[in-house]
Amino acid sequence: MIRAQTTRVRALVHSVLLTQQFFVPIALMLLVVEAILTYAIIQRVSYTEIDWQTYMQQVHGVLSGERNYTKLQGDTGPLVYPAGFVWIYSLLCALTNNGTHVRRAQYVFMGIYLATQALVLMIYRRARVPPLVLPLLVVSKRLHSIFVLRLFNDPVAMLFAYAAVLSMTRTGIRRWSGLLLSLGIAVKMNVQLLLPGAAFVWWRTGGLRTTVVQLVVVALSQVVIAAPFVYAFPHEYVARAFEYTRQFNFVWTVNWRFIGDRVFASHEWALILAAAHI
Repeated sequence: MIRAQTTRVRALVHSVLLTQQFFVPIALMLLVVEAILTYAIIQRVSYTEIDWQTYMQQVHGVLSGERNYTKLQGDTGPLVYPAGFVWIYSLLCALTNNGTHVRRAQYVFMGIYLATQALVLMIYRRARVPPLVLPLLVVSKRLHSIFVLRLFNDPVAMLFAYAAVLSMTRTGIRRWSGLLLSLGIAVKMNVQLLLPGAAFVWWRTGGLRTTVVQLVVVALSQVVIAAPFVYAFPHEYVARAFEYTRQFNFVWTVNWRFIGDRVFASHEWALILAAAHI
């Protein structure tokens, strides 16, 4: 009798933690927990001003009629993000009373955070990731900070990036993956790092024709999104929004801090990272 009960308990634990049988209810429960936790963080943890005011200053320059990217500045530096960033943060500027209602912006980013987590959970579902690892998604202090305490543009870019990844896993909406990926690139150019993997998926699922079509969609949508800037000052826009020679400051790195400033800033290290990624 005891042995039978033990067997049933083990089977239940196995089903809950290691199979897809309870994936959906566990995922929904985690999203509810995330909503409560993120709301509590917004209420109880102080917002840290880093780039939000600079974003607003750069956006105000565009809204005032400036189209030359080299003349768009903020307190912490020039505008170095593509045009999608400008349009999205222009909308945020309008929603937050010219950027002064930071708490409202935090709630918007809370929504972006929950939407991103939902996309990641759906990707995990498609990949048949066991529910055992799902709680790891909610324990990142840094992730919550980036989304709702810093209001960086990375969350917006990654929302589109994860939507693109999810679309690649579903035959019916795979054709939208190039546009979704391009929307992410239009917010922050580092989403381009997904292009080699995306091109491989397009080639494997649709051949050369599909790959070329999707890459053309990516390129043309970039031109459409940036049309006012490309039409007026094309060289200035490309040079600033997609500045591949930009040198990153060691003080801001987290993942590569252990290699030291000299190695991090070297041209050789940049080439090694690029080659390893591709």
